[in-house]
Amino acid sequence: MRYFFYLLLLTFFSYTVSAQSGYKITAHIKGLQDSTCYLAYYTGLGNGQFFVQDTAQADAQGNITFTGTKKLPEGLYVISISQWRLFDVIVDADQQFELFTDKESVAGGNPPKNMKVSGSIENELFYQMNNQMKTQMTALQQLRTQAQTDPSAADKMKVIQKDLLEYRKKFIREHAGSFTAQLFKAAGEPEVPAAPKLPNGKVDSTFAYRYYKKHYFDGVDLTDERLLRTPFLQQKLDYYFDNLVHQLPDSLIKEADFLMSRAKGNEMRRYVAFRITSKYEQSRVLGTEALFVHMGEKYYVGEPVLWDSSTVTNFKNRIKILKPLLTGNKIPNMYQTDTLGKPLNLYDVKANYTVLLIYSDDCSHCRESTPGLKKFYEKYKSKGVKIYATDLRRDVTEWKKFIHEFKTQDFINVIDVHKDAQGKTVHYTDYLNTFDAQATPTIYVLDKDKKILARRFPAEELDKYFEFLLSQPAKK
Repeated sequence: MRYFFYLLLLTFFSYTVSAQSGYKITAHIKGLQDSTCYLAYYTGLGNGQFFVQDTAQADAQGNITFTGTKKLPEGLYVISISQWRLFDVIVDADQQFELFTDKESVAGGNPPKNMKVSGSIENELFYQMNNQMKTQMTALQQLRTQAQTDPSAADKMKVIQKDLLEYRKKFIREHAGSFTAQLFKAAGEPEVPAAPKLPNGKVDSTFAYRYYKKHYFDGVDLTDERLLRTPFLQQKLDYYFDNLVHQLPDSLIKEADFLMSRAKGNEMRRYVAFRITSKYEQSRVLGTEALFVHMGEKYYVGEPVLWDSSTVTNFKNRIKILKPLLTGNKIPNMYQTDTLGKPLNLYDVKANYTVLLIYSDDCSHCRESTPGLKKFYEKYKSKGVKIYATDLRRDVTEWKKFIHEFKTQDFINVIDVHKDAQGKTVHYTDYLNTFDAQATPTIYVLDKDKKILARRFPAEELDKYFEFLLSQPAKK
């Protein structure tokens, strides 16, 4: 599914090229010779991934020209050599411009120390801003080192930090409307005021968090699709959901809907929906797959105009599997037979907690985790825990051999092998579509009523989970 998401994102990025007067971007890099260079834009996929838009060959004098008959999609690009990043460049409505620098400046880091621009006011602003920030950040880094031995360094750092903040505000105010100002705003963070006092006279300890979260996206214009071709939107979304939003289904759904309400334009809506949804289909946080189902129903199946028909169909099928298996739902019954060939269904098990274990006798991870599951069971069986273990391979001989080899006779061992009225072998359980057993072992933790407490749970973490789970009644 993640591979599908990746291809989908690259596809809709490629739709944005406008058929106007074309582009001609020339970089003169003194000292660079006879090298293949790339013009690429930030994809928003994270991890420094780029989409290569054009290639060009540097001549013996270091001249590189990227040219095309159609306008480029606007955004933050990078010019690189042999797929190594050299420096960023703004591509806005004016796509006929020149850049002048040298190999030594480029080698010194991004942005190049010496850079002249001709024909692009936006890039003049961009390099002006970046070089000012780079100078101040270098000074800050030096002071951080000095602070270990020089007490006055901390005060000097505060001065520079204040200057940076004032410079940011002034730049955004004076160049409002420029894409560079938009980038500067998107990369910034909320300035949190002093916390007020509560009626009891104490300082509100949660104020900073609440204010920061509420204003985190103030500087991000979710109607400006140029931001899709920058690293900032991806970083903002990931940080927000990873660090500022409680990892509970209701909280996640509320915040996702809030951001989608601000996202305008098909391309922006596709990206924001993609970035949020792709994090939560296989999330390690209990219950958060409910967000995946919500996003799929509301913004994929519910907004088919944003996607191709196969994407919508894939989501319909995935939701059909996942929705009945969300935390809090009663798991579907599983019809199995025991080692004597007698019916022993999942709902027949009487236990305070049932661990449903779907494994395969030839699965290496299953074989590695089984000794740990035995120890877990020995520790918690007195607490009313039972393990209902089914071998999805349905090979009775290998199943019994596995039970004997790992001495799991204390588990409730079952298999999906039945005989019909004519004595023919039949199977009743669809492990993939009913229980989402895409990999083995697949583990569910169920309460006494067979409601799902945890799904697709790692075998190695069951002990810690039950320590927490069983501590809750005592705390109450």
